[in-house]
Amino acid sequence: MERPGKALSELCAASAWEMRQLRTQIQALEDVVLDVLERGTAPTSQELRALQDFDLVIQTLAGLSGFFERVQDQVDQSGPADLPSAADGVTLEKLRERLQSAGSMAGA
Repeated sequence: MERPGKALSELCAASAWEMRQLRTQIQALEDVVLDVLERGTAPTSQELRALQDFDLVIQTLAGLSGFFERVQDQVDQSGPADLPSAADGVTLEKLRERLQSAGSMAGA
C-alpha cells in the first residue's frame, strides 16, 4: 500500500510546484500591469509579450482543474485514481508530462 501514498505525495509535490510557478507568474504580470497603469501610456512591445503570459496562466489553471476533476471522477467511479490516465487529458504538453511523471508510481 505504499505506492498509492507515494503517488499521492508526488502528486502533492508536483501540484505545490505548479502553484508556486503560477504565483510567480502572476506576481510578474501584476508588476507589468501596475507599471503600465502608473505610467499611463500604452504598453511597450516587451510588456505586451510579458502580458501574453496571462494566457499561459489561464491554460495551466484549466489543465490543473481538469486533471483534478478527472482524478475525482476516477475515485468516485472505481476507487483508485489512475494519475497518468487523468493527466492524458491535459492539453499543455509540458504540464501533462510533469503530472504524468508525478503520477508514474500509480501506474506502475
